[in-house]
Amino acid sequence: MTQLSRLATLGLAKETTAGTYVIPTMSIPFMKADFEDTTVPIEDKSYRNNDTELQGLYAGPQDATWSIDVLAYPDLIGHMLRGIIGPDTVTAATSTTLSASTSVGATNIQTAASLAAGTVVAIDTAGNLEYAITDGAATGVGPYTSNITTVAGKTGVNRVGLALAHTTPAPVVTTTTHTFKQNPTAAKATYSLTTYDTLTTLGYAGATFSDLQMKIDPKGALSFSTKLASMPGVSQSSFVPSYTSLDPLLGWSWVMTNAGATSSRGLSYDITVKRTVESIHSSDGIQAPREIFQGPLAADGTYKAIFENQTDLNLYANYTQSPATAQLNQPVVRGGMGLAVTFSKSGWYKGSRSYAGTYVQGDYSLHGIYNTTDSGAVSAVLTNFTTSAY
Repeated sequence: MTQLSRLATLGLAKETTAGTYVIPTMSIPFMKADFEDTTVPIEDKSYRNNDTELQGLYAGPQDATWSIDVLAYPDLIGHMLRGIIGPDTVTAATSTTLSASTSVGATNIQTAASLAAGTVVAIDTAGNLEYAITDGAATGVGPYTSNITTVAGKTGVNRVGLALAHTTPAPVVTTTTHTFKQNPTAAKATYSLTTYDTLTTLGYAGATFSDLQMKIDPKGALSFSTKLASMPGVSQSSFVPSYTSLDPLLGWSWVMTNAGATSSRGLSYDITVKRTVESIHSSDGIQAPREIFQGPLAADGTYKAIFENQTDLNLYANYTQSPATAQLNQPVVRGGMGLAVTFSKSGWYKGSRSYAGTYVQGDYSLHGIYNTTDSGAVSAVLTNFTTSAY
């Protein structure tokens, strides 16, 4: 019977030991997932007193390749940033509880621990969960009182209060910050991918990221397109998928900063991070790779912007090589989670203008250049409510 592709599932887990399969710890809500088990054909074209060229065909080395496209869900994309950029340094969240109940419309909360100014917090759990941001520093000596608003920018007398009532001791948790930087001496991250194609369940160990493309467009959601190499598939037990409940990051929340100045001119920005990945087949007596090797990193960007002054073009003309940062943040009521991707030393090597549209547009290309701030060519900072390191 013909199978419905939307019933297919894809699971992911970070491996403790590279190449050793791990059952899924999360499910991937994918836009597209293509994968292929490859076997190199070994041909026998020996001369055997006949007029046929191919005398035999044998199975050679085996591995697998993947192409996965997803929307940028804040809890999922940390795995992709860890897999291609490098280790995750965690700035821990503050976990506390309400010291007094709150009513609908409340614009302050009392907590057992102090909350820093400008901190996004998750209040309560399950169907009573909602998000707010602190407006100013906490006061008191315990319990501490923090003014809050559920809409960033609506502060002071304009604060927007809570939509729900909460009772003590409901949990209050701030976001965790994950900073991803290159580290050539750290172990590379590998993953196990598990797929159910509506007929069979297969597990692919040792999956290693080679490509990550982030597409930012104010008219859509931030998307991640990835490529990986892995060990060939092996039959596995079925798993029950469990998907994220978080919203993806949206393109309209994008703020671009070039050379220290925030710009509202950006029309789109594509960031591509690549590493050479090679499946090494050696003298270990098996068809699968001995290891999947991940090489050096290259980071590039393609930036389109409204051309209303020389500011962006001068970054190219003067080879300024100053920082370029793309920042995206959810509305506070949807979680307030965010992502910033930075080339702290950006080499603008192309700058052109186009009159083809209704208004003049600029088209720019830039490289990420090694620098000590990023510990490489690119760094990323992800804020979410995942407390453990990726």
